[in-house]
Amino acid sequence: MNDVAFSEPIILHLPGMGARKVATSFEAIECLQNEWPQWARGRNWRSAQSACRDALDGWCSAKAARRSFVKAADRAGLLPGRRQSSAPAWHRPESGEASLVAAGLSGSR
Repeated sequence: MNDVAFSEPIILHLPGMGARKVATSFEAIECLQNEWPQWARGRNWRSAQSACRDALDGWCSAKAARRSFVKAADRAGLLPGRRQSSAPAWHRPESGEASLVAAGLSGSR
C-alpha cells in the first residue's frame, strides 16, 4: 500500500482546530478518522473514506479520491469561504428557510 498524492492540496478549516492541509490519500484518511466533526460523518464522509482507501490500494485514482474528499468537506462547510457550523447539515436552515423563520412565516409555531 503506497500513499497517493493529490494533484493539489486541500485546505480545511476544522472547528476548534483551525486550518489543516491535506495533500495525500493517507492524510485524508487520518483527517476523516481523527479530526472530522462528528456531526459531519454522514454519507459523503463515508464515501470519502472509501475512495481514499481505494486510492491507497490502487483501486481508484488520486483524482477520484480527492474529488470525493472535497465533496465531503464542502458539504460539511469545512472549505475556506464556506459557512461552518457545529450543527448537522440536515439541521441547518437553508437561507430561504432562515428568512422565513426570521420573518415569522415558517408555519411552525
